[in-house]
Amino acid sequence: MAPTPIPPDPAAPVFADTQTLLPVIAQDDQTGEVLMLAYMNREAYEETLRTGQAVYYSRSREALWRKGDTSGHVQRVRAILLDCDRDTILLRVEQVGAGACHEGYRSCFFRQVTPEGLRVVAERVYDPNITYGPG
Repeated sequence: MAPTPIPPDPAAPVFADTQTLLPVIAQDDQTGEVLMLAYMNREAYEETLRTGQAVYYSRSREALWRKGDTSGHVQRVRAILLDCDRDTILLRVEQVGAGACHEGYRSCFFRQVTPEGLRVVAERVYDPNITYGPG
């Protein structure tokens, strides 16, 4: 007799396998400001649940990215929400430190598209060359 398959957890995101990456929106829990978009694999999601700190998957480095390990600008997770298909994650976070963006801004969404081209609509809150070294 074949074993009965365990049904997927209806309260978890849908990761098809260990390679699946789901988009994650990080939003300031107090202000509602969208801070960044990143990705998680199952391992990053489980570590985020376990630690209460945002952990993402870096596609360029092909490794877990523990937000704030280099900069100290960690994200404390206040709530995790899933979309209707459970294939997009929204983290409501407390942004600890000056900003979420590696270019020195509070939010990664600091450029606005205008008829004249891109316009920077925010001010840098920290110097990325000091935080990460010359690039």
